[in-house]
Amino acid sequence: MKNLLVILALLSSISLSAQTKITKVPQDGVVVVEFNAGWNTTTPSVSWIKDLDDCKKGQLLICENPKYQAKYKIVVVPTIIVFKDGEVMESFPADIMMKMIHTLKDVQGAVDEAHMEGF
Repeated sequence: MKNLLVILALLSSISLSAQTKITKVPQDGVVVVEFNAGWNTTTPSVSWIKDLDDCKKGQLLICENPKYQAKYKIVVVPTIIVFKDGEVMESFPADIMMKMIHTLKDVQGAVDEAHMEGF
């Protein structure tokens, strides 16, 4: 049991991604947020988010910020949400195996559409 606790402690200390960790969703501009959890070692991050253009990017851990799990109806991690001025534009959840099935092209398309909204 002691070994299991040590392993769990080590796993929880692993950095999920090189992305900027955030504690709230920015309310201005187009923002892509990867919602994830520290315990999720199956799909630790969506590394291609850093390659998105024309948006702010961040990672929000629902285990550290649980109010966002309910607010944005996060049922599986990772889930990527594209926001414009704090409003949800599109959501990209992983499948039930916690594997991200959406691509950079899918999310970039939503970012581009968010910029075009209102024209």
